[in-house]
Amino acid sequence: ATIEGAARLAPPSSKHPQCAPFTPDIISLFKSQLNLDSPLDAAIFTCTTICFWCIARLGEFTVPSINAFNPAKHITRSCVSQVVDRNGFTAWKFHLPLTKTSQNTGHGESVQCARQDGPSDPIAALENHLRINAVAPDEHLFSWSHPTSKKCCPLSKRELTNRINKLAEQSNLPNLKGHSLRIGGTLEYLLRGVPFDVIQSQGCWAGNAFSLYLRKHATILAPYFQASPALEPFTRYTQPPIH
Repeated sequence: ATIEGAARLAPPSSKHPQCAPFTPDIISLFKSQLNLDSPLDAAIFTCTTICFWCIARLGEFTVPSINAFNPAKHITRSCVSQVVDRNGFTAWKFHLPLTKTSQNTGHGESVQCARQDGPSDPIAALENHLRINAVAPDEHLFSWSHPTSKKCCPLSKRELTNRINKLAEQSNLPNLKGHSLRIGGTLEYLLRGVPFDVIQSQGCWAGNAFSLYLRKHATILAPYFQASPALEPFTRYTQPPIH
């Protein structure tokens, strides 16, 4: 309570601006500014778009530093698999050996995504990355070939966020940060009408923390406030459970 009270009393100048969400259009814009034939750029773009569509925490797909890679804690190429349901729909599953919500279980968690239309397609990005970078099964999934040493370097969170910050500055999008990917992916799926409980599962939230996004982005709740009965089937299947 003391900390919350201090936060409320803090002057606006001492607070960080709210992260703006990524969108598929912004990801496409960044793609146009990267050289996907470059090993590092290919890895950065792939990690960016996969984190977005998987609603993943950036730190769980990257490493703290290039010397800190540990296959017991960080995702490797062998952690990627495809699943096909009875209707023939395919999803790509990414097993994360250690996540924020699985630290005490020892089992890790899996997130998934599917092919998407347009330049932000995560699977096309992954295929290009693995074509440019010869990542071994036991190496970090987003490893990239250093142009001088030719060694495979794990992709660090700092390397990726520095590039995001640079691209955001060039595009006059100052409030885009690493966490903007998780925020943006959540909002994108909600705007598509994906049910709230599916979003909670996809983002590996232990509780309803993602509901904070609803209060901050009125566009998510707009369909629920309309008078048109045509939206009734949509709201019936996507409204959050009543407690």
